[in-house]
Amino acid sequence: MDEFEFRPVTEDELKEFRRVLHYVFAETPEPAEERRPGDNEPAEEAPEELDAALKPEWTHAAFHKGKIVASSGGYPFRMRMNGRPVDADGVTAVGTYPGFRRRGLVRRLITDLLHRAHDNGQPAAILWASMGAIYQRFGYGRGSTQARYRFDPRHFDFQFGERAEGYTRLLDLNAARPIVTDLYRRFIEERNLMLHRSDVMWDIVLPKKKAPWCAVHFNADDEPVGYVTYRTSGFSPTFGPSQEVAVQDFVWLDMTGYRGLWEFLVGHDLVGRILWWRASEDDPAPELLLEPRLLERTTYDGIWLRVVNARALLEQRGYGTAGVATIEIAGDPECPWNEGVWRIESDGHESEARSASGQVADIRTDPRGLASLVSGHTSASELTRYGRMEVADSKRLPQLDALFATRHRPTCMNDF
Repeated sequence: MDEFEFRPVTEDELKEFRRVLHYVFAETPEPAEERRPGDNEPAEEAPEELDAALKPEWTHAAFHKGKIVASSGGYPFRMRMNGRPVDADGVTAVGTYPGFRRRGLVRRLITDLLHRAHDNGQPAAILWASMGAIYQRFGYGRGSTQARYRFDPRHFDFQFGERAEGYTRLLDLNAARPIVTDLYRRFIEERNLMLHRSDVMWDIVLPKKKAPWCAVHFNADDEPVGYVTYRTSGFSPTFGPSQEVAVQDFVWLDMTGYRGLWEFLVGHDLVGRILWWRASEDDPAPELLLEPRLLERTTYDGIWLRVVNARALLEQRGYGTAGVATIEIAGDPECPWNEGVWRIESDGHESEARSASGQVADIRTDPRGLASLVSGHTSASELTRYGRMEVADSKRLPQLDALFATRHRPTCMNDF
């Protein structure tokens, strides 16, 4: 490691930093005639907008003889955890040139980021993984499971209920922004792993260049109760409608808004395919449709979460019921301050976590199991059944499940 230097990049080095990412993630633009819309996941935010948002002081890179050979970074996010705000390091831009792989550079970068997050008072780190195997080595556990829909809107029919009251209207972004930012804020309030969006993040989600379409559903009292942002393009079916809709944000405050937005999307007669790549695992559509199989629903690993500061995260996370639990965390070399026994007590509103050295823990797990538990992704009973967690008294499992249960399944709409 003596031949490498590890540090944030400077403003003048950002272009070289981004070059690593463009190479590692194959972001060299293809000729338009070779690109087939719909083959790849539609980008929620333009890569250049995301690049510009990453400040030099948020980066961390490995240098060899003065040149960047591996990269990483972290956005200072705030997210919801079962209805409570928690600061998190949004890890991004992790990559290494092929000539410098298998030398421990990513391990050093990720460990440095974890220590930096701890010093910055961020009790959690989150990321989208190109390969989950990479980050599980560093204590990341499954934080969310995302659902994907890919369907022909001509086969979309609700199984019950009347048409949604009210109307859906397309709005230009200037008119839509104050409405959708308020709807989004209200939507995420009780949710899990959804990010707070700053003005800069909204500029990325709703860029002035290549702006997405935005439709807002108003109820019978002319109150906005949901919105959807999406992009349209063409694809090449063998016959039939040849347009495609790729959903980005889908936000609703009640089922009137939810159904109204779906009715709007499937009302595009020239659209032959609708894609939604980041639906939540508990999205209602499969329970509402006459033929849910035609959604072609698939699931994949979503957010990976790392517990950076166990005491702080256990205390700041929201709990839906009163309860007490003691947790032993074993084997955390990247964040050794987490190791030991921790006691969490909550009245369902306020919580306190403290060291409980010497006490017999209710449950014993590693950082990966703890991540899945605190995110609400996997219950204590499931983790125990799978061998990820050990429990002192199996009769306590229903109480532990209730304590760590979340009102909504964890999900995240933002790319980063």
